[in-house]
Amino acid sequence: MPIVKFEKKTKGDPLSIMLEDRGPQITFEIVNGYDLSPEQAQKLEVEIPQTHGQYDLRIPILERAEKLLAEKGLPITPRLAGVFAIDFALKGVSKTTAVKNVIEHDSILSSLGIRKSDIENPESMEVWGDKFSVVRGGTDRHISEALPKEVRSITFREEKPEEFLEGYNTVVWKGEKHLHDGLLEFLKSRS
Repeated sequence: MPIVKFEKKTKGDPLSIMLEDRGPQITFEIVNGYDLSPEQAQKLEVEIPQTHGQYDLRIPILERAEKLLAEKGLPITPRLAGVFAIDFALKGVSKTTAVKNVIEHDSILSSLGIRKSDIENPESMEVWGDKFSVVRGGTDRHISEALPKEVRSITFREEKPEEFLEGYNTVVWKGEKHLHDGLLEFLKSRS
């Protein structure tokens, strides 16, 4: 459901978590718990460390998940994603591996209408996303890692450029709108 509707429905309860089954990964959306006040953090039954200046419920969830998955020998990697998400994906699978797999198989490229020369020419490709930060998540940057560093990546979220991968051509969309509306604004500006 839309984030605003979820926040309203859950009345800001940090323990209310949205689950999204995306096929190759399951995502926990910790909508109400990624930026807790010190008072909110103290009310929870688990210690929440301050990380990058914020009390983020995702950290103890991530640490506990890593321990439980390792104990059971499950080949699943939990990782911070987006602004308030934790992704649970098969070990060794990421946006980097997915894009590299596409690039390495001419038949897949062909089915997408992409030529090898398109990949080698940074002017013919662009990566669009909403979280490229290396701080507190940001899985869209993994797409950039699979491509030449010169390929432009555009984030449609208000992010800090100093948190981007060093040496990569990642920029913040300068339009009036952000996220989905920002992408739409960007696409309209190109026509």
